[in-house]
Amino acid sequence: MYEHSCAKAGAVGCGTVIRANSEEDLKAKVVEHARKKHGVGQMTDTIYTYLRAKAKQA
Repeated sequence: MYEHSCAKAGAVGCGTVIRANSEEDLKAKVVEHARKKHGVGQMTDTIYTYLRAKAKQA
């Protein structure tokens, strides 16, 4: 299980926690959330590398 917390990744005002069974599924869910809730138009490699480092394997 993989987990991403927006607050732990720096979006302090966002309490969203996303969980997925695979890294690929987590990435897809995080990309969708970032687009809808944070206005991120495109997930760059730099952003994804940072978020990947902040995600944890549960």
